[in-house]
Amino acid sequence: MKKSSAFLFLLLSAITLSCTQKIANNNDRALADSLLKINVAAFNSGSGQKIADMYTDDCLNLSNGQGIWSKDSILAWANATVPAIRNFNAVLGPTTVTSDLVFMQKYWTLDYLAGSNTLPAKGLSILIWTKQQDGGWKITMEKSEYSFKTF
Repeated sequence: MKKSSAFLFLLLSAITLSCTQKIANNNDRALADSLLKINVAAFNSGSGQKIADMYTDDCLNLSNGQGIWSKDSILAWANATVPAIRNFNAVLGPTTVTSDLVFMQKYWTLDYLAGSNTLPAKGLSILIWTKQQDGGWKITMEKSEYSFKTF
């Protein structure tokens, strides 16, 4: 019950913020851009650990209806998936920045190696980054929907 309550709180907070605030100044835009660059670099690094390091220990990742809860689970998924990812690119969508939360949408593409085939993929992700005690930022929740072109 505790995890679902935290998830619901973060989701409602993000929805409320996205409806009331947008990137208002250059500092907010620079922060959002820097977090997106960190995200793109992690997915292009070839390192599952670099991907997992973006997330909090108790993060939630929902992708195409499947849930992954915890940084350890993200690491296992990333180690299995990242060797097949090539050419990950993303652009920033509507984003809200507060002093301790960044609610970000990103539109992305990548090439996924499936045996001898390369499958183009594209998707939309919503990320909730929260400010950490050390002043850094980590992803608390990510929701993604994507598809592969199989022909």
